Amino acid sequence: MAERSAHVDRRSPIRRGGGTLYRRLQSLRFLVGRDRAAVLGFLRASTASPLPLAARIRLVSRFIRITNHVRAYHSQAEMVAVAEAILRRAGRSQLTIVECGSGKGASTAKLSLVAKLAGGRLVVFDSFRGMPANEERHEDLGGRPMVFRRGAFYGRLREVQRTVARFGAPDVVEYRKGWLADTLPQFDQAVDVAVLDVDLLASTRTCLTHLVPRLRAGGVIFTQDGHLRAVAALLADASFWRDEVGVAPPAIPGVGHRKFLTIRFDEPAAARDPHPSSD
Repeated sequence: MAERSAHVDRRSPIRRGGGTLYRRLQSLRFLVGRDRAAVLGFLRASTASPLPLAARIRLVSRFIRITNHVRAYHSQAEMVAVAEAILRRAGRSQLTIVECGSGKGASTAKLSLVAKLAGGRLVVFDSFRGMPANEERHEDLGGRPMVFRRGAFYGRLREVQRTVARFGAPDVVEYRKGWLADTLPQFDQAVDVAVLDVDLLASTRTCLTHLVPRLRAGGVIFTQDGHLRAVAALLADASFWRDEVGVAPPAIPGVGHRKFLTIRFDEPAAARDPHPSSD
């Protein structure tokens, strides 16, 4: 009987998971390229409470460490923009930051660090079961089709909690587990900053209709879903803001052109008139 032989390729594929050299090099590449201007701007920014340059450098370093170890669905540029908004509100009584959609917990860990520096707390809304069942079909701004299947971006609650315990500030974090349509209507607290990464049109609508009325004066909402045509169309729809949210349509710079969008509200919810007079 002839001896069987087989070619064995001993070259192992490049490891790309958390903590690998590949991940660290990619993080460095983005830091000196795509995210460079935003990070430098953050390091120079003034905030409501004095935050020394050394403290800002430490914060960015911790952001990078988290990205190196945990799968993230955001850029450092996006996260430092949120951090700056939170820090500008530092010292407010009962400062509250809301996150909708935590993924594997990278953004949650980063936001918890900033919340603690600002003297606030972070409330995290997620199913911790991934995306809900849906029939939505999307296109990005370039026309590429996108589908968000049930269970996508799944991160278990205990997995996210471990990430925050290892890299973040777990003592300022509160978790609200469940579908957004079930948990957000029960939320009745004032909000200063909210971060949405929910992908689905239905989920974006749920977040905005329940969070905007809770925003305090000067509140801001960030969404990472502006690259989806359907979400961009919703944000640009004046009737949505007037009829469903109950506010005058806000100006949203970059809507229809950018992924990361900032929605600002200068007045408290009670003072917002969705039907301003023509006088």
